[in-house]
Amino acid sequence: MSYEQLINNLRYGMNEDTIVFVVGISRFDYAFKKVGGFFTRPEGNNPDIDWQDHVPNAFPGFDKMCEDLKETELFKAPPRQFKRVDGAAQFLEQPGPLTDTKSIFWAIWTLRKNLMHGTKGKMFARDHTLVAEANVVLARAYQYCLESEDERLKKVAEVMAAIEAYGNEDTGE
Repeated sequence: MSYEQLINNLRYGMNEDTIVFVVGISRFDYAFKKVGGFFTRPEGNNPDIDWQDHVPNAFPGFDKMCEDLKETELFKAPPRQFKRVDGAAQFLEQPGPLTDTKSIFWAIWTLRKNLMHGTKGKMFARDHTLVAEANVVLARAYQYCLESEDERLKKVAEVMAAIEAYGNEDTGE
């Protein structure tokens, strides 16, 4: 297979839902970094966001906003993590159903990691389903930020909106 064919395989999976998901999750990640308070490493040049604990803790009760999604593929059979085990990269065991805010956000971030760092090839029907359902969750998370009384989350929504405005990339002005 030529390099061009490999790249064309990537294009095969880039439907509108996938693009929306990649942009949406990237905007959240950027906004969390810009607002602060969600860092796992507050020192250094590349602060990582703690999608497993800090982010879910900032969204108390978010799982209640997703009750109607419990029967979706994303919630019943969330994506598996891709990790290095005994020197070889492989998928870990299937996690259980998403039942709380922590598991919801971790599944969204796992899906993002799998798409960005996984096989990078043809997306299967399940991949498309997971991405479409994750977009619903991201839209609700944004709405949660807009309506939140937590000033950090309101700022997250403001940063996300400012990114989309014409102007300076760093300031949104």
